[in-house]
Amino acid sequence: MSKAKVTIEQLFELGAHFGHRKRFWNPHMEDYIFCEKNNIHIINLYKTQEKILELHDTFRNLSAVGNKIMIVGTKRVASSYVKDFGEKTGMPYISHRWLGGMLTNWKTIKIPINKLLEFEENKSSGQLGGMIKKEAVQLEKEMKKLSLNFDGVKDMKGLPDALFVIDVENENIAVEEALKMGIPVYGLVDTNSNPKNLTNFVPINDDSSKTIKFVLDLLSEAVLDGQDSARKQGLVQKLDGDKGPKVFSLNATTKKVSVKPVEENIEKEKDQVLSQEPEVQNEQPPKVEEKAEVQETSAKMTKSALAKLTKAQLEEKAKELGITIEGKVLKADLVEQVFKVQ
Repeated sequence: MSKAKVTIEQLFELGAHFGHRKRFWNPHMEDYIFCEKNNIHIINLYKTQEKILELHDTFRNLSAVGNKIMIVGTKRVASSYVKDFGEKTGMPYISHRWLGGMLTNWKTIKIPINKLLEFEENKSSGQLGGMIKKEAVQLEKEMKKLSLNFDGVKDMKGLPDALFVIDVENENIAVEEALKMGIPVYGLVDTNSNPKNLTNFVPINDDSSKTIKFVLDLLSEAVLDGQDSARKQGLVQKLDGDKGPKVFSLNATTKKVSVKPVEENIEKEKDQVLSQEPEVQNEQPPKVEEKAEVQETSAKMTKSALAKLTKAQLEEKAKELGITIEGKVLKADLVEQVFKVQ
C-alpha cells in the first residue's frame, strides 16, 4: 500500500463527501454513494480514501519508468492548481482551454507550438527590438493567446502515456480523444458523472477548490517520489520523437550488452577482408563517398519544411548556399530565397 496518509477526517473537513442533487445523479455512481440527505447525495468517503491511495501508487509507478502524465483541468476552480502541478512535476498540462485535436491531430497542433517557441527564442535573443512598435504589439498579443493554450504542452515531444482529468463531464472531449488514441484515463468523478470508460477514478466532490488542491498535492508527491526512485535506480529517460519516452536501466545485472567487444570484432573482420582483397576494398570507398555526395546535393527541402525552421536556422542555411543578407529580411522572404537557390 502507498506511504501516503489520507484519513476520513481530512476528507470530511475538506467537504469531499458532498455530491450533486439527487435529480442530477448518474446511475453508474450508485456503488459510491453512501446516502441521501436534504435531496443531496453523500459520497462514501471510505471508497474515496481507497481510490486516492490506488491512484497515488499508479502515478508513482508511471513516473518511476519515465512515463508522461498529462493533467487537464480548465475549470476556474482548478486551473491554478493544475498549472502548479505541471510546473512542480514537469508534466504537460492544460489549464485554460482544451482545443479539439490536441491528441488526435497532434501534428497539426505542433505548428502553433513551434510558432510560440520561435517567438520566445527571438525575444530572448533581442531580435524583436528592431521591429515597428505596432507590429511588435500585435505579435505580442498573438503570442499571449498561444501561450495561454499551449504553454503547458510546448515541451511535449509526443503523445502522453496517461491522462488525468478534473471533472469528466467538463472535459469530455479530452476523454474521448484519449480513448480513441488508446491512452489510459484517470480522473476525479462526482455523482453526476459517468466513470464507465475510465481506467481508474476517485469519487469525490470535484467542484471544491480544497479537495482538488488536496488530491493534486498528493499526486504531485507521488510523481516526484517516482522520479527520485528512477534516478536512484539509474534509470535514464530517452525521448523517441512522437513515440513517447523510453527508459532503460544503467544498473541492470541481467542481459548486459557490451558495445566495445562488438566494435573490436567488426574492426578485426574488416582488417581480414582488406588483407585478402586489397584492390577491391581500395576502389569501393570512393564510390560510396561519391554516392553520398550526390544524395546530399540532390536532397532539397520543401517550402513547408523550410517554414518550420527558425529564422536563425534559415540565415545559417542561406550563408551556406552563398546568399547575401542585407538589413532586416522577413522569414517568408528567406524561405523563398533558400528554396530557389538550393
